[in-house]
Amino acid sequence: MMGASLMPNRHGRRDRLLMLTPVMPSDRGQGLAMRAGFFLDAYSSRYDVDLVVAPLAGSAEISAFVQSRAHRIEVLDLARPDTHYALAMAVSDPLARVAAFRRYGKPSLTALIDPACPALHQLAADGRYRAIHVFRLYIAGLVTPWLARLGDHPRLVIDCDENDAATYRRLASMERYRRNSIAALLADVEAEAFARLAADWLPKFNVLIAASHAEARSLSIFGVETAVIPNVVLHPPARPRRRPRPFVSILFVGTLGYAPNADAVMWFASRVWPRLQRALRHRVRWLIVGLNMPPQVARLASRRGIEVSGSVDDVGPYYRRADLVVAPLRAGGGTRVKIIEAAAHGRPLVATRLAVEGTTFRPGVDMLVAEGDSNFLRSCLMLARGGALRARLVEHARAKSKRDYSPAYWRARVADLVDPGGSACSA
Repeated sequence: MMGASLMPNRHGRRDRLLMLTPVMPSDRGQGLAMRAGFFLDAYSSRYDVDLVVAPLAGSAEISAFVQSRAHRIEVLDLARPDTHYALAMAVSDPLARVAAFRRYGKPSLTALIDPACPALHQLAADGRYRAIHVFRLYIAGLVTPWLARLGDHPRLVIDCDENDAATYRRLASMERYRRNSIAALLADVEAEAFARLAADWLPKFNVLIAASHAEARSLSIFGVETAVIPNVVLHPPARPRRRPRPFVSILFVGTLGYAPNADAVMWFASRVWPRLQRALRHRVRWLIVGLNMPPQVARLASRRGIEVSGSVDDVGPYYRRADLVVAPLRAGGGTRVKIIEAAAHGRPLVATRLAVEGTTFRPGVDMLVAEGDSNFLRSCLMLARGGALRARLVEHARAKSKRDYSPAYWRARVADLVDPGGSACSA
């Protein structure tokens, strides 16, 4: 582990809080990083926050946003995968590899996590924390040094965001539909491993946070106080519609290294996009924005009318260019920041039922929800061509995003979770 930055206490004597996360928090860009950034911002208003990042899910670069909110910043130097996992993944026969992974018994994301890291034990010895916030179940083991101490340990808060086991079961179903039998079996094993991890670790925490009431209900079986903190976004100023252009601009935003996002893009590219081009006589452009782009998505840039961008610092300009946002997800879990962002930017949305699951947006009132290629195409055409329906959906969705997903509303409730009985948002 390396200490990436040490910062003096600028706030006087305040309670200390430790935040453990698999991604560097941010105020923009990737949804996972933005959720971590929101919690860091909320906690820093009341506590001196020590931040430890195990960079499993993105860059470890320390931004001005993080520096201004964290008292101390540490970036873990991730170890090589543990030997058992490495041996399981090295098995050449696919079915034997699945069997070896099942014997391994833990989610693959835990293979790089080392709870015995000396730096964690040093943090545990350095001083007392009012609370420890763990962001995502798969790094729960990093609190081991504090659990091992005699006497009282800090209040333990875990933001699961979603039910990982349920998410992987959906991924398995998606892969079976695509006839990827080995990928489906691996996802099944991941689901089993996450179910065991949840049963082993979640009862050790004082508070469990989920991104929606549906996710909270599915995690309530572990008998832990459960709170709902949704994904939130900043709301840019309302911008008037541009003058009509000679083409319609459609946008998809998402981390493309996440299988459900890549699947959504490829499904739209094969089942909807060609028919949309014909219907609009090629007066249409499709913008695809997201980091960790797999080769099959990158190759779409060679097709007429498709613009593919990798990771961008700010998605705002892309939303401003868009006439329509699409979210044709068929698997996954949690709540999607892209849904809330589209509403906040005043852009109409066509999505699958699963994509808007867990949000408070209503089909036909705030956005159009469609299943199947023909219905999705029809909904896209209805909104791409403008009109009263489009204007009404945009107005309702933007008002809903301000009311239900404003950072200012949820910030105080996050900090209150550290105080026993102080949560005002229990599920």
